[in-house]
Amino acid sequence: MKRLTIALGLALIAPAASAENLRIGTSADYPPWESVDASGEIIGFDKDIGDEICKRISTTCAWQNQAYDGLLPGLQVGKFDLVISGVSINDERSQKVEFSVAYADAPNSIVVGAGNETADAKSATELQGALAKAAIGVQTGTTHEQVVRANFPDADIRVYERPDQIADDLIAGRIDAGLMERSAWEPLVKDRGSDKLIYAGPLLTSADFQEFGKGQGVAMGKGKTELKGKIDGAVNAMLKDGTIRTISEKWFGYNVSKK
Repeated sequence: MKRLTIALGLALIAPAASAENLRIGTSADYPPWESVDASGEIIGFDKDIGDEICKRISTTCAWQNQAYDGLLPGLQVGKFDLVISGVSINDERSQKVEFSVAYADAPNSIVVGAGNETADAKSATELQGALAKAAIGVQTGTTHEQVVRANFPDADIRVYERPDQIADDLIAGRIDAGLMERSAWEPLVKDRGSDKLIYAGPLLTSADFQEFGKGQGVAMGKGKTELKGKIDGAVNAMLKDGTIRTISEKWFGYNVSKK
């Protein structure tokens, strides 16, 4: 998944949570990973994963909704104990926060407007050539932003707070392409119509662009050795017994669990 840049800012440090109550930060604007239902409750793949982890480590967890680019900075200053929001594990983030073992490894896609010849690209290299100077939309604070900045240096990079804004600006012709996880694109393409939005090129992973990272993990503060051990144990057990696969198929219709 989803995502990147950690920008430290001034913030009030919240009191540390007790061992019986962990505060989980998420950005509930990225279905099916996480979103808010009609009753205002956070739902989604990550919510189910987090709830199951909390159950397995015998901990009560309270979820907090936060804009994505504020999640890891919030974790660093003590606002949260954990962040579960499709956060991709990469070297830059790992210098600032601790990660559990990866629980998922989601593919990514570029989407363009219908009729755009970029859709015929057969490889990541062809996409780089076709979109070299294009206006490309990404969600702020994500690994997708990092991928575009590192590998499309001459592109006009447009950053957005929410995925739906990228889809709508594509349809309006204000940008030429958008990069997100495939699972995040699917409901947007379905809702807006495949006559307006189409996938371009192949699925993209860290094999194409290393900035995508090493899969999605649970983020926590540095030095949380005991907590990391508990969460790693829960995630490994959930991978082994098929729980993450089952939750994945519930929300995506296919398996995104880390293999």
